[in-house]
Amino acid sequence: MKYLFLLFFPLLSFSQVNQEIFTMFYNVENLFDTINNPNTDDEEFLPKGKKMWNTQKYNTKLEKLSRVFSEINNSILPNIIGLAEIENQEVIKDLLNEPFFKGHDYTIIHKESPDKRGIDCALLFDENFSLLESEWLTIKIPGATRPTRDIVYTKLKMRDNIIHVFVNHWPSRYGGKEKSKHKRVFTAKTLENYIKKNISNDDYIIMMGDFNDTPYDESVQDILVNNSFVNLMDSNYFQSVSYKNFSETPGSYNYKGEWSFIDHIIVSKNLNEEITQCDVFIKDWLLTTYEKGEKYPHRSYKWGKWDAGPSDHLPIYCRFKLK
Repeated sequence: MKYLFLLFFPLLSFSQVNQEIFTMFYNVENLFDTINNPNTDDEEFLPKGKKMWNTQKYNTKLEKLSRVFSEINNSILPNIIGLAEIENQEVIKDLLNEPFFKGHDYTIIHKESPDKRGIDCALLFDENFSLLESEWLTIKIPGATRPTRDIVYTKLKMRDNIIHVFVNHWPSRYGGKEKSKHKRVFTAKTLENYIKKNISNDDYIIMMGDFNDTPYDESVQDILVNNSFVNLMDSNYFQSVSYKNFSETPGSYNYKGEWSFIDHIIVSKNLNEEITQCDVFIKDWLLTTYEKGEKYPHRSYKWGKWDAGPSDHLPIYCRFKLK
């Protein structure tokens, strides 16, 4: 059964021929409300929980996230937004109630996923697009004892163009990269098979999300990309395009001092021809310095203590034009 939740706010149309479309993905790191959900393990993010999560901290996080969205596209609302680690649709609405989003016209595609902690993916798109279809790809990893997040799939139309968008948050490396590798490989194959069976080669495809693997790991490079798609977060790709502009940016995520891209935007080759820019959004205020001088994305909690940052990931984005 498919579930669709829509949120409309009327606004003047921005649709125009050859308009530049700004698309972004952001893992917002545990965007939980303060209300107990008896169906999920959200106790850590409650006022009496381990992190002593409360309204003040929640509002601070929303404000910090809103600043990211307001600056990433030069104070212009993004057209397509992929999100990971949101607890429910209500936290998305709370984010969209921040002043920057006033007058927005986003449609929200979201459903509660089977993740035990209750964190989900979602897609937001503006009125440049009409919705043709949405679906949630359930990832049933053989032998796994904990369910993982669904992949959010949305089929959009923009004038005469069909765009298929997949928002991902693949299984983590908990227990070690090699021990957990099969989970991400299985997820990649599930997505690959769905695309082969259901999507025309003439349509545009965007796969974005937190894949918990780098551009050069088997799940991403050998299975999902595999000469059929272009990974905009692959350093080899940046060396081949004229608009490369983040030579000093080491990645979207830092684990134990090692920067890498585990967040990706992967596009079909026909859409790659229309890309005008891609990048990771990085500013000094989005980073924090640890004791040895190494820089990390400024996360909400550092070593279990409130640190008031927006997320432990940096957002990534691309721009493209379609006729």
